Parts: sequence; C-alpha cells; structure tokens
Amino acid sequence: MRPRIIEINKTILAYATPIRRHLHAGVEEFNRDLAARILDLRERTPGKRLSNVGGWHSDDQLLQTLGEPFAGKLARMFMDDVREAFSVVTEADEALPATVSIEAWANVNTRGDINVPHIHGGCPWSGVYYVACDTGPAAGGGLVFTDPRTAALMVVHPYNPFKGANHITLAPEPGVMVVFPSFLYHGVQPYQGDSPRISIAFNLLAR
Repeated sequence: MRPRIIEINKTILAYATPIRRHLHAGVEEFNRDLAARILDLRERTPGKRLSNVGGWHSDDQLLQTLGEPFAGKLARMFMDDVREAFSVVTEADEALPATVSIEAWANVNTRGDINVPHIHGGCPWSGVYYVACDTGPAAGGGLVFTDPRTAALMVVHPYNPFKGANHITLAPEPGVMVVFPSFLYHGVQPYQGDSPRISIAFNLLAR
C-alpha cells in the first residue's frame, strides 16, 4: 500500500494524520444497557490507575467481560471506522485481514476527573466510543490531541501553524466513535458534568 495524495487548493497535505469522528445512529437503547453494565462493573471491581487522574479505569478485557451482543457490536463499530480512516490516507493494493485482535477498556469520569496526555504503544490504531456523558456547555471533558510533529513545534514564528498550542479538542457526545493513529498524544480535559462520563477505549493490536 502507498500514501494517498490529498490535495486541496493546489496544496498537497503530506503525511496527513487522520482523526475520524463518527456519530452512530440508533444506539440509544444500546448505550443505556451498556452504561448500566459498566457502572455495575465499576461497583464490583477496583479499577486501574494509568492515564486517569481520578475516575475509574477497567482492565483491558472489557469485550470479553461484556460478552455478546455488546462485544461484537462494539468491535464492528470500531473496525468500520478504522477502515474508513485508513482508506482516506492510503491506497491499498493488498487485502486487509478480515480477522483482527482488539483490546478495550472502560473509563468512567466524574466531576474533576481527567486523563493526562499519553499515547498507546505497540498498536497502529486506537479509538474511543462515548456511551454517556453530560453534553452541557460547561461540562468539559473534551478529548485533546497534540500535533505530533515535534520538530515543527520548535519554531516560534507568526507563520508557523504547527506551534505548541495547535491542539484539536473534540467534545464528547453519546454515540460518537473517534478513531486515530495510536502515536497521537491525547488526553481528556477536566470533566465538570452532573452525570458520569462513560467511554470505551480501543486498541487494534499489532500482534
């Protein structure tokens, strides 16, 4: 496979980094059931401390714990969005494998909780699916991406569009799946919502 040439206004966007944000339709009942299961799991297990400061982080066997029909539907949603993002930046000249390995875990953030910036090593694609959250204007909890071109960040000049404050922030919304290359630094802003911010993170494993 080779990079797809993306050109806008006679300008090639070389080495574009795709971030796909897709609102899935008809998932309201699915999300309600999913939220109830995740909150029950939070009550029964202590969780882990990784990128989360506050909040609850499950182990990475969430799909196995949830079982069907949740595991299959979540995996299909994640992979469909990965393939769409993949096709935007590559011209595939070989078939992609139909069967892949995925790990997933749940995050539950309440008022004041954050996730510090981090990457997901050892995998090509990652994602997050929002199950439930407060979407009010003051709720916060946005997913923040940092420009990965660190060499460009070193140049301070009005004509440098790749400066250190050049972040992309996506507000959480139930039913939205965001997929991105795993090398992108990302974190979660402080959440101030009245109801839990419930999300599921994914990795497409390299092995």
